[in-house]
Amino acid sequence: MSDTVDIAAIKGRLAEKLDEAGISMRAASINSGFGQGYVQNLLSSDTEPVITKLAVVCEKNGISFSYVLLGLEVSPQTRRLLDLIQKNPEKLNSLLILLGEPLPPVDA
Repeated sequence: MSDTVDIAAIKGRLAEKLDEAGISMRAASINSGFGQGYVQNLLSSDTEPVITKLAVVCEKNGISFSYVLLGLEVSPQTRRLLDLIQKNPEKLNSLLILLGEPLPPVDA
């Protein structure tokens, strides 16, 4: 993960969002179902966060995972669209055709 993303920035964005929400690191850890020191350890250590655990911390504390991971806010409408595409990946090309951007054909 460290080859493509800035780990310090991810940790900084998580800390920022927890602070904005008034959620302590201890509470965030407990809300996530991890040990009470998990988030504090995650933010203070030099190790990379486990992406699946980071997603749980965000989800269970009402924090945008896309913002923490990439620094991007995703609107509720965009999130709904992404969820629908994830549930129905075969319909992605139909949507792209509707938008005038079909997927290129796959070489057989």
